[in-house]
Amino acid sequence: MVLLNQQQLIQHKEFITQKFDSLMAPEDIMTPEDKMVPADKLDEKPADQTESSPSDNHLRPIEHHESNSADASRADGMGAEELGAEDAGSGDLGSNEAGSAVVSTEPPSANLHIAAEKLGLVIDSEKLDQLERYCRLLWEWNEKINLTRHTDFDLFARRDLLDSWHLAQQLAEGEDVLDVGTGGGVPGIPLAILRPDLNVSLCDSVAKKSKVVDDMVMKLKLPVPVHAMRVQDVLEDWRYSSLVTRAVGSLTQLAGWLKDYWHCFDRMLAIKGPRWVEERGEARHRGLLGGIELRKLVSYNMPGTSSESVVLQLKRPRR
Repeated sequence: MVLLNQQQLIQHKEFITQKFDSLMAPEDIMTPEDKMVPADKLDEKPADQTESSPSDNHLRPIEHHESNSADASRADGMGAEELGAEDAGSGDLGSNEAGSAVVSTEPPSANLHIAAEKLGLVIDSEKLDQLERYCRLLWEWNEKINLTRHTDFDLFARRDLLDSWHLAQQLAEGEDVLDVGTGGGVPGIPLAILRPDLNVSLCDSVAKKSKVVDDMVMKLKLPVPVHAMRVQDVLEDWRYSSLVTRAVGSLTQLAGWLKDYWHCFDRMLAIKGPRWVEERGEARHRGLLGGIELRKLVSYNMPGTSSESVVLQLKRPRR
């Protein structure tokens, strides 16, 4: 054993300290100031912060089947509006706000009637009144739980209402329709208002969002059941003419989720943006569209952008 005297110990300690300091780059040292939250971030509200239970007097009781986690339920249950790019290449941002934005110089619309008129949409006044009530309920809930970025009448009309209006033109009278991954209720709730002849149901695997949507449906007095479960679980017990979807997932994801359930519905109508051709190529490459007929039913311009939206029909022919 080598014994060091006091002077040697001091020299050895100084040598170790110098070696340690030389290994620490300035950017690796975090000061207390570095840990401070910027002032503009202090008031930001965490998403999905609160929830409220639906009323007990709903016409058709909500069914709750909680998943293990919000992320897992979103990935395999097709809840809307959070998968990233608002939903893996097909959400509000991916499908409805892609392309070069055009800056509008028009004053904001004071109500939904004006916003719809700007788009040339011909909708009964009573239906517009009910759609406006839905907007206000949606925005009220949006203060508590992240449901939408379309928080004025013009954005709602250009994105949510326009998509729902075009989708409504593709549905036959009296169809049984399931909105897959409804999120904040689009397109299912607007469909139920625009087309009261349809039998519309909603599903979302995120239970707190299903509760919110059920509350809005009840307040709007719509006979629309809400299923708090994955679409696969809904299709175990129910059959539909059409599944409708927007801002949920790519064609690869949708086809993967439904690969064992095509016999449970007649067709799926998916609202997509400009990336739909790429999504179709990826889904075909993965072998998920074998035996599936894919048609573009309609295309239309996205107001405020240089791009267009489409309504796609995916259908497996009956054998």
